[in-house]
Amino acid sequence: MIRIFCFVAWYNIGYIDWEPWLSRIFTRFLKSLSLPVGSLSIAAQKKDTYPIPTVGSLIVAMMGNGSSCLQYLRNLFTATKSFYYPSNTGDFQHGIVQFLAELTQSFIDRVHLESKTDRIWQFKPLQSYRLTEQDITDFVNCVKEHVFISIFNKTHQEDAAKAFRNLAMLRPELVVPTIVEQLFSSVNSINEPHRFTSTLSCLTGITRQIVQQTLNFPQGQTYVLPLLMSVLPGIDSNDFDKTSKTFQFLKAILMLITCVDCSSAINIRNDLTEVEKEVCLSTAQFEDFIIEFLNRIFQMIDSLSTELSDGSVAITVNDDNTEIELTPVITGIVQQCSSKIFQVVQEKIMCFLAASSFTPRVSKLLTDLVQPILEANPIETLKYIMPQTCERIEKIMHDSATTILTDHKGDMELTWCLILFSKLLQARGDTLLIYKSMILSVFHRCIHIIHKKSYEAIANAAKNLLKSLSHVYPIDYRMTMENIDGPFTDFLPIRAWGQHVEFDKLQPQFHIPNAEEVDLACEFVETFIYPELTLLNQRSSDMSNDERLRSLTLVLFIAIGCLRMVPRIDSEEVLDL
Repeated sequence: MIRIFCFVAWYNIGYIDWEPWLSRIFTRFLKSLSLPVGSLSIAAQKKDTYPIPTVGSLIVAMMGNGSSCLQYLRNLFTATKSFYYPSNTGDFQHGIVQFLAELTQSFIDRVHLESKTDRIWQFKPLQSYRLTEQDITDFVNCVKEHVFISIFNKTHQEDAAKAFRNLAMLRPELVVPTIVEQLFSSVNSINEPHRFTSTLSCLTGITRQIVQQTLNFPQGQTYVLPLLMSVLPGIDSNDFDKTSKTFQFLKAILMLITCVDCSSAINIRNDLTEVEKEVCLSTAQFEDFIIEFLNRIFQMIDSLSTELSDGSVAITVNDDNTEIELTPVITGIVQQCSSKIFQVVQEKIMCFLAASSFTPRVSKLLTDLVQPILEANPIETLKYIMPQTCERIEKIMHDSATTILTDHKGDMELTWCLILFSKLLQARGDTLLIYKSMILSVFHRCIHIIHKKSYEAIANAAKNLLKSLSHVYPIDYRMTMENIDGPFTDFLPIRAWGQHVEFDKLQPQFHIPNAEEVDLACEFVETFIYPELTLLNQRSSDMSNDERLRSLTLVLFIAIGCLRMVPRIDSEEVLDL
């Protein structure tokens, strides 16, 4: 029955006078929440339980046009306020926090319905029945206090974050400053560390509202650099949950902005507002932020690499999550930063990689640092590190030539270098051509290594090389195609922060294999896959299990890499296998 009421109300907004029934509707909904009274828990019967999304839509449909529905909603929240506090735990909390999420989502849906152009197939309320700007403001003020309380509910945090995001979309100026101040106050909280992660989770969902210039909330951009600097203590190798939340926030905000020092713009342009001048001056801290961010990443890697019994500890789920979340953060920086800042990032990462070798547990994390700068500027990155990596591999092979190929324990430094070498071969195909002799030399020297992690790295390198040479893939992910290096007379990067890109103005760029790349791929396949196939055909019974597995692994990965170049099989399908 309640669904029928909701359907009728939503598609007849303004046409039905709900005033005589508002009191009864809200009373029945309050009863259906089954809130405890004193020490007693009141269990609602199944017939009295109303679906939360349906109730949210019904309440929103009854608002506006002088209705007292919003006042009834205020009274409902006043009556239930104490139940929202995290200290009042119980099954009932799921319903009341979900109500916030569904109510705000329904309100967003109605605002969207009433603000878009007319569609003949969709009901649209008459102009006089629609929500006014004051209605939207009153709704946000009515709900926001309870949403702020629910943010720190550990059990139902996702619903609270969703409700907060919806409010920020409606009136960012009413909710963003408060949550930002809460984050600043919780950064160094020792007694309640969960306050930091809870607040950060909410901020992650509203990064566009923070970075985007709008008429109602232009000062949101002034929070960007202070926020970036303040969340860095969240990178903590002893607390993977906090580190994960920090990476998610950094990824969300860095993909919407350009890391460019615009401070010189205040001396060049005369059309800047006071807020824009403040933001431009704050962008001078981008380099300091990136240096501090990388230093904390390096400290975390060193900590993970030097843990006791690291050599025998397998890669954990936490390690995998860190790797997955770190790469987009670096990508967000280097894909949309000035040349000066890119140089800083590249030099710090390259110097760190060249300083020592690392254990298998952190090797994936390290190579994921290389991938973004390799995608952003493959020519300079390869020039900086490819020759040194190949020379390092050649030196290790030369010094241990008699034992390294048959050593099942392997060499940790060699394994690390081969993993890095494999990652470097993910660079754009045409940029690898000038290193052809180096690359083939490494494969010739290392392809028969019997150590498992080493030959897996070589097999991955073969697959990456063939994919880089023969596949079609996008090579540019920048937010804007404008010149972001200055002098800012025609284009000011901060004005593009968080802005939508029109589909027709997208200019994707792709890597298309040229003849030289295809020739190198074919030469590589002919050089390395046929000897392995011959070896398997002629000596399979005489080979050890480790040797056979090495050969099969190499054949598999080469086949995967060159699959795009293999013509379709025209012969008849083999039946009855």
